[in-house]
Amino acid sequence: MLLAKSGREGYTRGMKKCMFAAASLLSVLLAVLPCPAKESAQEREADLSVMAGEMIMTGFRGQSLEENAAPLRALREGKIGGVILFARDIETRKVRNIVSPEQLSALTAQLGAAGQSGPCAPAWIAVDQEGGKVRRLSSHNGFRDWPSALEMGRHPSQQTWETALNMGLMLVGMGINLNFAPSLDLHDPDSPAIGHMERAFSSDPTSVAEHGAAFARGMRDARIVCCYKHFPGHGSAKGDTHNGSADISASWSERELEPFKALLAENMPAMVMVAHVTLRQMDDRPASLSQVVISGLLRHKLGFQGVVVTDDLDMEAVAARYSLKERIRLAVEAGADILLFGNNLHYEEDLPFRVHDTLMELIEEGSISPERIRESYIRIRALKAFIADDGGR
Repeated sequence: MLLAKSGREGYTRGMKKCMFAAASLLSVLLAVLPCPAKESAQEREADLSVMAGEMIMTGFRGQSLEENAAPLRALREGKIGGVILFARDIETRKVRNIVSPEQLSALTAQLGAAGQSGPCAPAWIAVDQEGGKVRRLSSHNGFRDWPSALEMGRHPSQQTWETALNMGLMLVGMGINLNFAPSLDLHDPDSPAIGHMERAFSSDPTSVAEHGAAFARGMRDARIVCCYKHFPGHGSAKGDTHNGSADISASWSERELEPFKALLAENMPAMVMVAHVTLRQMDDRPASLSQVVISGLLRHKLGFQGVVVTDDLDMEAVAARYSLKERIRLAVEAGADILLFGNNLHYEEDLPFRVHDTLMELIEEGSISPERIRESYIRIRALKAFIADDGGR
């Protein structure tokens, strides 16, 4: 019994020593290690910054880029989720991003590598390649020319698919993964932005839907994400949103929604671009900044839960009426996921950083909720999964 008691006392004394030592070690660790609460808050802030970056796409000047150039830094730092390329610079009237196949391939390799090293990988590398007069790759810079949408609409839709597939393979070969096409507008010869440019397949909604779907399938089969534009319909507009407002209140009809309804039912890897047109039956604000149009009509009534991208937020239809901060706030509140800034009408080298700073400021002051940013991030990442298999190229 005495031995047993002595053993218990020794055990107890040993346990007390171990507990004291453990408590001492814990106090040292607590003093040295960072506070978990602060660390998680910092992580949340960093995540939110990246989520905001995914929502931004900008253009830039240059056919090649220095290592520290703004678009490459913005991609590496997660300040933007992608870029848009143009053939011509509107301000300087000179070549902007595309000179030749060899040069373009080298440029997109730079952009793709920067994107892959950043938190928003893979980066969107986008162009407007509709065909006809709206194309960034053409015989002027070493590529082939393609028929306009109106010309495609005059032939069987199988031919439209073949055209889009070959066009898409050309884009993929040049490191491009997003095409802002097809236009699902209805043809009106008196429309300066659509009809005059032959950007619509037809004046008949059924034909537009048929050829639009064929075009979208061709892009998909080439592993290109496409974009249906210009919601809720730009074809009847007698004004051009590049240069000023375009009020379609008197000319628009619900027929213009039919091609969008048909293609949304196809469930293909595609975005929807919302135009800066004003439809006063719904809202006095341009559609791209309207909660009624984006969240109400497009998302709720038509059931689209994918990525919504604005038309270029530098266009005069919105830039002349709203400050940069207001454009960003209203577009995000309306339900847009990607804020597109072509940075071509009025160039600003550090625009990617200014847009990101402005969006973060709106979040920090409570004008835009973190939950709203996360919604867009989830949609964008889901669509990017389609191009991620190809390493972002």
